[in-house]
Amino acid sequence: MDVKKRLSELKQYIVGLDKKVKIIAGVVAVLVIAVAIIVAVILNHKEYVPLFSELSQEEANEIVGQLQEEGVDYRYEGDGNILVEESQADSTRASLVYDGYPSSGFTYDVFTENAGGMATDSEQQTYKLYELQNRIGATIGLFDGVSDAKVTIALGEEQRYVLEDADETDQNTPSASVVVTMQSGAQLSDKQAEAIQRLVARSVPDMQMENVSVFDQNGIELSTSSEDQTTTATEAELARIVEQKIEQKVVNVLSPFYGDGNIRVSANGSINMDRIIRESTTYTTPEKIDENDKTGIVSNEQGSTTESTGTDGAAGVAGTEENADITEYNQEDGNANSTYNNETYDREYLVNQVKEQTEIDPGVMDDLTISISINGNSFGDLSYNDVRELAANATGITLEEAEQKITAVAAPFYTEEEPQDVASTFATVLSENRGILLAVLGGLLLLLLVLIIVRVILGRRKRKREQEALLAEDDFAIADLAELNAEDEKKKEMDILSMQNERSRELRENIRDFAENNPEISAQMLRSWLNGGEENGANE
Repeated sequence: MDVKKRLSELKQYIVGLDKKVKIIAGVVAVLVIAVAIIVAVILNHKEYVPLFSELSQEEANEIVGQLQEEGVDYRYEGDGNILVEESQADSTRASLVYDGYPSSGFTYDVFTENAGGMATDSEQQTYKLYELQNRIGATIGLFDGVSDAKVTIALGEEQRYVLEDADETDQNTPSASVVVTMQSGAQLSDKQAEAIQRLVARSVPDMQMENVSVFDQNGIELSTSSEDQTTTATEAELARIVEQKIEQKVVNVLSPFYGDGNIRVSANGSINMDRIIRESTTYTTPEKIDENDKTGIVSNEQGSTTESTGTDGAAGVAGTEENADITEYNQEDGNANSTYNNETYDREYLVNQVKEQTEIDPGVMDDLTISISINGNSFGDLSYNDVRELAANATGITLEEAEQKITAVAAPFYTEEEPQDVASTFATVLSENRGILLAVLGGLLLLLLVLIIVRVILGRRKRKREQEALLAEDDFAIADLAELNAEDEKKKEMDILSMQNERSRELRENIRDFAENNPEISAQMLRSWLNGGEENGANE
């Protein structure tokens, strides 16, 4: 009810405003609304440029799915063209090429956008080629760990004749070389070199990946041929898949404690792609009664016995122990003749034998190490051992090996703000604070209207006070004028009385002087007056 009353009062107040004030307020409101609309249009306007073009439906679906996973804003056209924001084009293209997209076909956007229609003018063509090389080099510079990249492209000559030798055809094939300078402590990986080859080959018409050479800052060639790619791609891809699954398992067990954005996990494993066949033989003895039991299954037995008789008196025991190979000789003690006995045995016992043959398929993880980084000054509610044991149990590493194969560190993550130009910074701030900006504009509009209303009210009050002051001054002036008039009248009356008194005094003095100077005349006049008064009394 109070709100309706306030609105009604505000409406009546606005209706009662001066026409000039209404016009000014309307113009200001229109200007504010126009500015708000222009800012909203600028914020909502995004410049899109081609990312890849002329893709097949299958490749386009794969790339669109990858863009959706990465949260990249895109537009897909029906002719196989994918557009992204201009500010994200280079980084998105580098990321997709690094991941192996597109898997086939060539995209000429980078070339055609910079080289145009390939004019016949040699200088113009050279300039466009330089621009193309710089563009591709800037894209490679966005790869992780890359500081700078210099790209040199040899387009080759166009085929002038239908029939040409194979050597001449090879000379017409375009080629390129890339020299990559890595950041301090970084090293260009084989996968990055392959991605650079793919990027350059798919940016220039008719260029094959094997014609692109990649070198590091030390002059070592890191590019791979198509045969090497075939032999090593399976091992590298399989290793990366296994590493990603292991990393995700570690993140899954630690993210409930620290959050997804506060954990970084890196797994490094080696995959054995060899097919291994192992054969092992195990020997065991048969069951025995005790340790002195030497019986068993005899596989071979040989023996020899020799005896010699004599008189009594021989010393010692004739013969040898059973199963003994050492011959004992009895000698005479000097009191009787000697006796000779020789017996030899050779026995072979069988033992238990177990043979096992194991075949190991390729793709077995030979070695695995895990590094865990946690954003924070400490491990929080968990200890270092807790983190390591959780990671070990999640990845199948034994607790004995976890001490050497799992490393965890807790420290605040470093974030470096990249310098941006004023225009891009302003656009970024506007896009990130669009809602706040609209709210501020609305608040400014409301504040402006309130200021106009307050100013009008204060103006009216001021004019009213001025009018009251003028009326009060008029009243004071009238009172002063009346008082002045009264004083003037009184002064005039006093002047008249003063003049009358002065005349009476002068007249008396004149009569006195006349009487003194003319006593006779004065006496005659007095008698005449007196006589005249008597005559007048008698006549009456």
